[in-house]
Amino acid sequence: MLRNYFLVAYRTLLRYKGYTLLNVLGLTLGIACSILIFQVIKFQTSFDRYHANADRIVQVTTENKNENGVSHSSGVPAPVAKALRNDFAFLERVSVLMAVGNRLITIPDSKGTIQKKFKEEKSIGFVEPDYFHILDYQWLAGSPKELTAPNTVVLTQKMAEKYFGTQQAVGKVIRLDNTMDLKVTGILADIPENTDRRLEVFVSWASMPKQWDGIEVDNWGWTNSGTNCLVLFKNESDIERLNKLMPAFRQKYLGEEAKEGSYPLVPLKRMHFDSNYGGAKDTMFYVLAAIGLFLLLTACINFVNLATAQALKRSKEVGVRKVIGGTKAQLFGQFLTETGLITFIAIVVALGLSEVLIPLVNAAIKNQTSINFTGTFSFFQEPLLWAFLLGLLLMVTLLAGFYPGMILSGFQPVAALKGKINTQQVGGLSVRRSLVIVQFIITQVLIISTIVITQQMGFYRNQDIGYDPSAIIVIPNPTPEQTNLQTFRHRLTQVPGVEAVSFFAAPPTSTTNFSTNHRFGSHTEVEPWSLVIKPADYTYANTFGLKLLAGRNIIESDTAREYLVNEAYVKKLGLKIQDVLGQNLDVWGVSAPIVGVIKDFNNLSLREEISPIAIFSARDFQKFGAVRVSTRDLSGTLAGVESVWNDTYPNHLYEQSFMDERIAKMYKSESMMLQIIRVFSFIAIFIGCLGLYGLVSFLAAQKTKEIGVRKVLGASLIQILGLFGKEFARLILVAFAIAAPLGWWLMSQWLEEYTYRISIGWETFAIAILLTTAIAALTVGWQSFRAALANPAKSLKSE
Repeated sequence: MLRNYFLVAYRTLLRYKGYTLLNVLGLTLGIACSILIFQVIKFQTSFDRYHANADRIVQVTTENKNENGVSHSSGVPAPVAKALRNDFAFLERVSVLMAVGNRLITIPDSKGTIQKKFKEEKSIGFVEPDYFHILDYQWLAGSPKELTAPNTVVLTQKMAEKYFGTQQAVGKVIRLDNTMDLKVTGILADIPENTDRRLEVFVSWASMPKQWDGIEVDNWGWTNSGTNCLVLFKNESDIERLNKLMPAFRQKYLGEEAKEGSYPLVPLKRMHFDSNYGGAKDTMFYVLAAIGLFLLLTACINFVNLATAQALKRSKEVGVRKVIGGTKAQLFGQFLTETGLITFIAIVVALGLSEVLIPLVNAAIKNQTSINFTGTFSFFQEPLLWAFLLGLLLMVTLLAGFYPGMILSGFQPVAALKGKINTQQVGGLSVRRSLVIVQFIITQVLIISTIVITQQMGFYRNQDIGYDPSAIIVIPNPTPEQTNLQTFRHRLTQVPGVEAVSFFAAPPTSTTNFSTNHRFGSHTEVEPWSLVIKPADYTYANTFGLKLLAGRNIIESDTAREYLVNEAYVKKLGLKIQDVLGQNLDVWGVSAPIVGVIKDFNNLSLREEISPIAIFSARDFQKFGAVRVSTRDLSGTLAGVESVWNDTYPNHLYEQSFMDERIAKMYKSESMMLQIIRVFSFIAIFIGCLGLYGLVSFLAAQKTKEIGVRKVLGASLIQILGLFGKEFARLILVAFAIAAPLGWWLMSQWLEEYTYRISIGWETFAIAILLTTAIAALTVGWQSFRAALANPAKSLKSE
């Protein structure tokens, strides 16, 4: 019987090719999107779960409290690891790792002459050997004990090939920042994609100098997010035991400062989705899952509409089957088999489409996020995907096939053979209206979301951030303490097209912001809130175009002798601008007068408020340079700047970035979300158009005689088309009445995350409903036009 079901289903689908094509196309798009979204969610939820002891590993983090609230850091002071080992014997392994960014790796020959240069932004870290006993790495050569000696390094296979090509890397030497020669003692297999721990150059902790970037490494008061401490427990139950002991541990080593924060233990498997520590927001993946379900639902609604619209054509077939002994159950099984066959074909096509699209999706998203977002995709190596597809086949077959199957198998044979089956007997119009309204709601919510996100991104691009970042390039300044900065500045300004030059620790808007304690004026205690500091030279404000509101600029100096502060600092003190001028500010133990107040600029992204900021001279921290250039001969100017830089730093690697591009990268998650929503909106609209086609086909069949009567009585073409127009106008308005408040609520929740944001105006909803109406009109226009032009004699000849 099953063979017969499939044979008949196959012949039926070939007979109704247009119907089959529309159903396969709609289901293919919905299923392909579901596969892609499934792959995204599966990959993201697998991060760092492949480690054998993942359930017993935690990362020690830092939580600080002040009057502004609670701040979180994934890092801890470097001595924490050693202290934990000494104080708690019940811990199986403890290791510290310090990631160091923007470092130069050079490859010297046997005589010490540099052969190659590489700039590594996020690949290098100092690590203790126990790190490799806590996390699982595959060793291709060497072992963790190779990292016990100073001046040793372990590379991943990818980095070994990058530095040495096909040569044997073990035993070779690499040089870090032109100051530290490191012997390669081991090779690791490449790091899996599903990890947040992307270090690939592991330098032995024994190589770590006592000071790094001018700060004592063993300083309990120094915390940075790149210094991580991992703990492996003998028993999972011991995690809570250590949690209870951490307040006393912190008190022991920090004294009075201990009360200002804590060292929370965060399970390794939770770090990827913990936004407190830079993790991905899991809400985004819930949204993706919801979109996947909505697209599937939309595709199933299409199937129901098209199948029931097709039912009138198949009524005589049903009558014949019943007359020769077919039961309702057999007919239901037959129609469900047809649905299953269409779904199976759609899944096969969707798999091929997904295989083609996933590299494109990864390439597009990687440009936005700099990570592999969906992992690798190989159908035959994905048992979980097999299970997902099987579940998808069953679910879609039942969702899309149950209702049409019940309708078709329920026809009375006599009425079917006489052609007396009417549209009310194939499910009526109310069901189809409800289904199309659901499609319109989903489509309009996605359109509203797309419009709001696009407007917010446009707002970012046009928002005044306090200065003009265009035509400014940022270059490295590797050794400011060893360079005659005035000579370097003079040579740069001699390049045609260079308008201004400055050296500093961080640009005005940056993901790197240094915070510190400070004391204002005659106050005897430090202020209970942090101050963001921007060590820079006297040309900083002029180069970036920061506006001076009162006072004057700082004078030329190698050390802090004067301070500039911003408006936010003055407001935080509760004073007026004139009240702070001439008052002393104490930062890092250096007390000097505030000589000027500058207009606020956004030091972080527009998601966050502007921080209180102080600018002062500190030569040793001026590790970057900014060059404002003319755009008249941009390529020539950039080449000139590079030439001067290479003459000044012959042993380093030149790189440059435009300031406005650096700022744009701060909104990569919003750009990615916009791309995803746009794509899914287009797909939802396309699938929705197929559903509208099904409904208008059904309406045309239902109103055939009515249209004939109206035309005989003198109705014009416009009046006939109005019958269809009114029907769809009602559906659009009902859907809009639900979609508008739902879309407004969803987007309002999303905008709440941003300090600087747009307001959702009436024009957003006007665009959404106009766009939906236009799409609906284009979709139903041709079919309505054909029905209106039909010869009334044919529809009325049986009357």
